Amino acid sequence: MQPVSGLEIELALFLRSLLLGAGLLAVYDGIRIFRRFFSHGMLWISLEDAVYWTAAAIFFFLQLCEVNNGIIRGYILLGMALGAWIYYCLLSRFVMRRLSKVIMRAKKRLKKVRKAATIKISKWKKSGRTEEN
Repeated sequence: MQPVSGLEIELALFLRSLLLGAGLLAVYDGIRIFRRFFSHGMLWISLEDAVYWTAAAIFFFLQLCEVNNGIIRGYILLGMALGAWIYYCLLSRFVMRRLSKVIMRAKKRLKKVRKAATIKISKWKKSGRTEEN
C-alpha cells in the first residue's frame, strides 16, 4: 500500500467540507420547518439564528482543528459554500416539502386528538357537576 499523498489528503478535506456545508444547511432547513409550524416573534427568531450560527462556527472550528490543525484553507471554505449550494439546489426544496407535509399531518392528528379529549373531558365534567347537585 502506498503512502497517502498531500493531494489525496486535501481532496478528502474538500469532500468533507462539501458534506459539512450541506449538513449545516440541512440543519438550518430543520429550523426553518420549525418556524413554519410554531410561529414566534423576531426576538426568538434572532435568538435561534444566533445559537445556530454560534454552534455552526464552533463545529466548523472543531472540524478544522481535528483535520487540519486549525489552519483555514481556501478550498475548505469553498467546499463548504459549494456543498451548501448543491444541497440548496438539489435537496432543500424537496426536504422542506416532505417534512412540512409530515409535520402538517401530525399536527392535524394532534388537533383531532386534542379536540376529542377536550370533548370527553367537558362531558365528564358536566356529568360530575350534575351528580353533585
